[in-house]
Amino acid sequence: MNRQKTVTKVSPHPLPQGARVRGKTLFFLLLLSFSAWAMPLTFESGPHFFRTYPPALSAFVQLTNQAITYGNETFSGSISPIPLISGGLGVRAAETLGEPLAIGLGFSLFGAKTGTEGAWGAQKVKVSLDLTYADIHALFTFPPIPGILWLGASGGLGRANLNYAVDFPSLALSFVPAAGEAIYTGQTFVASFFLRAAWPIFSSLTAGVEAGFRWALFPQLFSGETPMDLNRDGKPDPLDLSGFWLGLSLRVEFPL
Repeated sequence: MNRQKTVTKVSPHPLPQGARVRGKTLFFLLLLSFSAWAMPLTFESGPHFFRTYPPALSAFVQLTNQAITYGNETFSGSISPIPLISGGLGVRAAETLGEPLAIGLGFSLFGAKTGTEGAWGAQKVKVSLDLTYADIHALFTFPPIPGILWLGASGGLGRANLNYAVDFPSLALSFVPAAGEAIYTGQTFVASFFLRAAWPIFSSLTAGVEAGFRWALFPQLFSGETPMDLNRDGKPDPLDLSGFWLGLSLRVEFPL
């Protein structure tokens, strides 16, 4: 008997026709989704003026100015009073990813200083406060009017340094600043929000102005194990650097 051999042809497509159609559709949808979520990378930076009146530093300056006034009257001197710290110049920069809602990382820096110096006869007087601040933060921005107006919020870790240097004679007063040098440091959680108005210069470059507010309260600063106590009342001084800021910004966008 002649036996006939049955040859089974293997389809080049291992999936059924319906599954192949569904697979192609899913791939097409994923491609569309990826293209819709293509996220531009942006870099923004600019100089800023930070407005802040740290109460602990203001109290120290006012008390020390009273001692300077007394010394000027007692020793016929003319040492200038110490100006209050009311703000400082700095810079803010960030990189963000996404549109319209963008997320990213940023940092900001600013510094301020004040002081005075002179002499009452052979008695040298010098008072110097040098404050620096830096933070690194997560940043979220959203444009209610795309390309023109942005709202932003951030939260992160801030660090403050205060360089204290005082040379002051002993006087018959209830308060005289402690003579010596110290560097007080501290860190805390900081947060901010801002509003930016910008105008396009080129398709991927905008320039604008922005204003915001920062919360930055440092419960304590330390020099080694010693807490900061500028007014010498036996209690650690908090340092509040919260305040408004105003600045310029330059924003560059790189499509990915």
